[in-house]
Amino acid sequence: MQNKQSLNITECGILNVVTRYQFSKKTMLLLMTWCMLSMSSLQSIAAEKIKVEKNSQEFGVKLGVSRLIYSPGSMGQSISVSNPRDYPMLVQSRVYTEDMKSKAPFVVTPPLFRLDGLQQNNLRIIRTGGDFAKDRETLQWLCVKGIPPKADDLWAKDKEGKPAVNKAVSLNLKLSVDNCIKLFVRPESIKGHPDDVASSLSWVRHGSQLKAVNDTPFYMNLSSLKVGNTDISDIHYVPPFSSYTFALPKGTAGKVYWTVVTDYGGVSKVYQADIK
Repeated sequence: MQNKQSLNITECGILNVVTRYQFSKKTMLLLMTWCMLSMSSLQSIAAEKIKVEKNSQEFGVKLGVSRLIYSPGSMGQSISVSNPRDYPMLVQSRVYTEDMKSKAPFVVTPPLFRLDGLQQNNLRIIRTGGDFAKDRETLQWLCVKGIPPKADDLWAKDKEGKPAVNKAVSLNLKLSVDNCIKLFVRPESIKGHPDDVASSLSWVRHGSQLKAVNDTPFYMNLSSLKVGNTDISDIHYVPPFSSYTFALPKGTAGKVYWTVVTDYGGVSKVYQADIK
């Protein structure tokens, strides 16, 4: 005759309820043995906690200049590129038109290469065609991007190449950074520098907007802009023989003060003018 026995399944870590069954003594012993073995196995797995280490790496280069002035008749321009990190990366370079969407008629050599950590190389930018204006500058963009190497597996492996289940695991976040600088195609007919004529910018106010009028053949790359005692934070370059409109904060009044970026990446003196 079977005795009525009670087995608490929650003690085995399998269910969260108490279930009552009718068992023989032999069956009861087998179940208890199985339960103890199951608990031992679960405790062993729980003891092997996996520690995940999150690492982030930035892949971006530094360029030797902040802008390039390119003469259409030249044989090309060179620029240095360096890897500020202590690990290698691939470097990819290309030139875009002003809208940064279409490819410009330039080639960069080498277009793709490996740059080891803390090392430097030179890029050569060469014009391949294009019909550029002869009475004004044309803006292009040189973009140089750092590319991380592709890993076969983001999870750490042991010396035998097997997953280290009970060891530290690294999850790497790799950030690819695109560094773009202005490339100005400046025809030989244009003499001097932008800061020589930056004072000729004129300013017209229309309600809460301020229009900058540029009657020169240069791109006027504003470094700072202030109206009275109010700084205009959202500044933009003013194209040659064109204009650009800035939004003015409420209550802004007074003269306009501005500086421009020079051909060498410096900042000009402060210019000022009355608003028309």
